[in-house]
Amino acid sequence: MTIVLIWGCSGFLDERPNKEILIPTSEQDIRSLLDNDSELNLVPSFGLLSSDDLIMTDDGYASLRTEEEQNAYLWRENIWPANSGADWSRIYRIIFIANVVLEQAEKLPESEELSKMKAEAFFHRAHAHFMLAQVFSPHYEKGVNDQDLGIPLRMNSEILERSPRVALQTYYEAILKDLDQAFEFLPTFENIKTRPTQLAVRALQSRVLLTIGEYDLAEAAADWVISRPEVSLLNYESLNSDLNYPFVKYNEEVIFHSVLISHGYASVSNVQVWINPYIIESYQDGDLRKPLFTDLRPNGGYTFKGQYSGNFSRFGGLALDEIYYIKAECLARRNQIGDASSLMNQLLETRYAAGHFVSQEFGAGQELLEWILEEKRKSLVYRGINWIDLRRLNKDPDFQRVLVRQINGETVTLNPTSKKYVLPIPENELALNPISQTDRKD
Repeated sequence: MTIVLIWGCSGFLDERPNKEILIPTSEQDIRSLLDNDSELNLVPSFGLLSSDDLIMTDDGYASLRTEEEQNAYLWRENIWPANSGADWSRIYRIIFIANVVLEQAEKLPESEELSKMKAEAFFHRAHAHFMLAQVFSPHYEKGVNDQDLGIPLRMNSEILERSPRVALQTYYEAILKDLDQAFEFLPTFENIKTRPTQLAVRALQSRVLLTIGEYDLAEAAADWVISRPEVSLLNYESLNSDLNYPFVKYNEEVIFHSVLISHGYASVSNVQVWINPYIIESYQDGDLRKPLFTDLRPNGGYTFKGQYSGNFSRFGGLALDEIYYIKAECLARRNQIGDASSLMNQLLETRYAAGHFVSQEFGAGQELLEWILEEKRKSLVYRGINWIDLRRLNKDPDFQRVLVRQINGETVTLNPTSKKYVLPIPENELALNPISQTDRKD
């Protein structure tokens, strides 16, 4: 049968998607659902908007298409106008589709292909839950705030079921369990990089485990990815920085392709939204990340063009360069200075023009860790990763940063301990699922 998807919902619970309209009755139907990358391969966008990857001029702020973008950029207490919040609704929609797949698959005869598709659904559900938490849930410090409440955990497709906030420990245990279940039945690698694979599972595990401070486990997952021959580092010197989009879609560093939800602030045509000048100034002579990532505009600002999506969409997926940084950080935190330095030098040599990169050596772990995190910020700019790192690193006084905005003569700051590192739940969700609103009052 042909599956018809009718959404039109502004939130997961508001004008709920009708499951009766979405009934996969065969493996082919399930494959059609899972290969709909315009629905499934998305991640939230407001982490990037709220981070210090970017700044905007007064004109850039005025050019933003929506009130919610303006509110998020200035860290207002209230973000969402009525019936808005795509970063919430679109990602919970992914979870809904994954749950439908898992439930309907149980009604079909077992097969190797069906097991693979169930594993893909487990991955998508875990990925969506994790990325939602990086925007709408408090940062989880394992063993510190285990019982603090996060956001709803959706493990079935019962759309009329009330969904309470759950404890952070419960929420993250579910994510990691889904990833464990996904790994067993996925192929190691696929040329179709919108589909989950074992490489994607291990890459996401390394990101999740790093975020919650499980450094030994994060390193092991990262090491597994790096050891695989199916992905490899790009040689940036082989790329053409004169192109509008220097990186090829599904290039050899990409492990899992997804993009940030589209918002006006991230449009490539918006020349008033700039890469933070601090990042621009940190690129050294011969560092090819600057010409490959940036466009110098006539107004003096640099805009971003270096997305691994290969087009105008902002890449928000999993790629090998991030995994190198995860492993290097974990090594540094174990005081494995030589190994961490060697790994970083191996990575960064591929980011520089020949003869320009000078290998670095460190005598102290703290200095090495600072270098790793600084280089990670420069390499993964505009992917939304900086926001995830800000939230966790703000717990360490050695790495805290105060973020500053200046718009129309107003100076606004975001302090490291601010509650505004957690975005509020859209009000239309609360009307149908009466859970407590996020406290953003500092």
